Amino acid sequence: MKKTGIKRAAAVLALMMVMIMAVSSFTYAAGLELTKITPNDGETGKQVSNMAIKMTFSAEMATEENVKANEKNFAIKDSEGNEAPFYAVFDAEKYPNDIWLILEKDLVADTEYTVTIDGDLTSVDGQTLGSDVTSTFRTRNTKTDNTISMLMTVGMMAIMFYSTSKMTKKATEKQKQEQGDPEMELNPYKIAKEKNISVQEAVSIVEKEKAKAEKAAKKKAKKEEVVEESYDDTPTFDYDEDLGPNTYRVKERASVKATGAHIPKAVTRRIKEKKEAARLAEERRKANSAGKKKKK
Repeated sequence: MKKTGIKRAAAVLALMMVMIMAVSSFTYAAGLELTKITPNDGETGKQVSNMAIKMTFSAEMATEENVKANEKNFAIKDSEGNEAPFYAVFDAEKYPNDIWLILEKDLVADTEYTVTIDGDLTSVDGQTLGSDVTSTFRTRNTKTDNTISMLMTVGMMAIMFYSTSKMTKKATEKQKQEQGDPEMELNPYKIAKEKNISVQEAVSIVEKEKAKAEKAAKKKAKKEEVVEESYDDTPTFDYDEDLGPNTYRVKERASVKATGAHIPKAVTRRIKEKKEAARLAEERRKANSAGKKKKK
């Protein structure tokens, strides 16, 4: 009786072990999962070139044999069913659970693509995905991007042109103010607006600036006249033996040119004009004199 009970208990235990092993084996074979995919499901605005689908699974996938065997379990198609060619890559050391699909050609802009992973996908240790998994993404509208880029370029050029023109205008006005140009336009209404003062106060400022500019112009003209009067391109020097060789004593006041000072171009021009006028007058005088002699 005891032997029969022991046999029965052993049979029940053996049956339980077989059932546990069968369930465990089934679970083990169908336990593979996709834990991450990039682009994310439903993601938009993806680039059309240099695209890659990156997939991470719950078990090791990255061996040459396993990746090669599973390539047929992946597909990438557009909304019309056209397949996008790819090749699979992996890095067993850094990403043992990853498989990446690199697109061989540029994708079509503004188009939805579907990535399909077949349920037969198998891990290195034999786990399978069990059922198909799909994920979609959409490429960006490059036509809109080009339009926006062109508009931004035109806008930047317009801003640069406006800024350059404004800076040039300010620099010119500043230069005129520093030079005391009496012809510089002084708008009392503009000054009143900029300084937040009354128009009468602005008019007063304009009058003062004009007077200041006229004074500076007169001073400049007077200075040029003084330089012109002191200009003489034939200075005289007197050699003095007591001073030694190649040493001279100034006999009389030297010209501006002789001292090495800078002569304004306006002064030089007026001097040349005076000399030319004097030469022409002398020629006319000589011509008149010669005509009178012939008449006699």
